Amino acid sequence: MQVNLSSFHMLLKASDLVGEELLSASPEAQTQPSELPMIFWDKIMEMHGQGVRLALEKRLCATDMNPSKGWLSIPQGQIQAKFLTDEEIRALDDKDITVSLIEPCLQVRHGLQLQKRYKRRDYFSYVLTKEWTVVTHSNARNELEEGCLIQLWAFRVNGDLCFCLVNCEALPAAVENVATRE
Repeated sequence: MQVNLSSFHMLLKASDLVGEELLSASPEAQTQPSELPMIFWDKIMEMHGQGVRLALEKRLCATDMNPSKGWLSIPQGQIQAKFLTDEEIRALDDKDITVSLIEPCLQVRHGLQLQKRYKRRDYFSYVLTKEWTVVTHSNARNELEEGCLIQLWAFRVNGDLCFCLVNCEALPAAVENVATRE
């Protein structure tokens, strides 16, 4: 029987990351596909990121890609795992939170704003604004378009909230390995 050692080593690495709480394995964070491409994982580690968890997986809609709107919606009902602290949840009722984002092309963009927007009194969405239009329209390397499947991963750098946006349908050519969360 032949054993694929590279897969075994990848699972060991993922297991170590879960043990160090750098990668989430909680049932609330599970989704399919449940993999963060290694190239993004390496970028998060380069930034000294911790507490990586899948916040959202969805297809980009027309509103997400509309330059006059200028936001990515993170609907309350589609959130995969808790990614905000209790303090941030309270703060978002009154103000925006400034965040950084690793784009699909691996460029780190600073100065995006996370906001809470109510659609009804009992239902809200978070939205990423400010530099979002630059991410979607000014950087063709991200290959973002309406209908493409994306994952939004949340992590922390020195306690500050950051995101990593993965275009699941146009991964960077260098992507060969993945870090699983199992």
